[in-house]
Amino acid sequence: MTTNNPSSSPLYRNLAVAGALFFCFAFVLVHIVRDDLSLLHRTLSIYAVGPAGWVLTLGFFSIAGTQMLVAFRLYQRRRSVGDVLTVAVLMVAAIGIVLVAIFPYQIRLPHNAGAALQLGLFPIFLLLRALLHRNEPLWTFTLVCALLSTALFLLLVWNGQTDYDLGSVGMAQKSQIIVNTLWLVVFSWRLPNA
Repeated sequence: MTTNNPSSSPLYRNLAVAGALFFCFAFVLVHIVRDDLSLLHRTLSIYAVGPAGWVLTLGFFSIAGTQMLVAFRLYQRRRSVGDVLTVAVLMVAAIGIVLVAIFPYQIRLPHNAGAALQLGLFPIFLLLRALLHRNEPLWTFTLVCALLSTALFLLLVWNGQTDYDLGSVGMAQKSQIIVNTLWLVVFSWRLPNA
């Protein structure tokens, strides 16, 4: 039996994977081009201003698109109220990235709000996903990513908001983004059919 559901087609999956991979490309490119910025100390969104910044801005939009595609697919497969909550958390996190893309880091309030939504809600999304879907093939991977993402977010908050700054705010943030993006690439590639 065939389905007319576009989210069950390979094109849908390929778009989700392509969005995540383009973000990875943009992430690497801006770090090569902007070797004047400290990899350890500078957060990612600072790279969106200046040379090749437009590529990273497109990368932000593409990873937000990937999150929205994944959220849409998960919404279609929902089985409980918890699944709807999980999808809502992922969608709000994606909106956070859109805010970061639209408002450069100099426009502090919307930019920081967007970053907080993405960085704070994505670990919650992963934890909810791991708690609600223990029988899925990617459960262990999701749980490991959830724990790493949560730990890195807590390190980011601790380093950025205390007198004990280890000077690694940028690396904590970028490491969390890498973990989150890795989960999106793998899950998008394995995006379940209808």
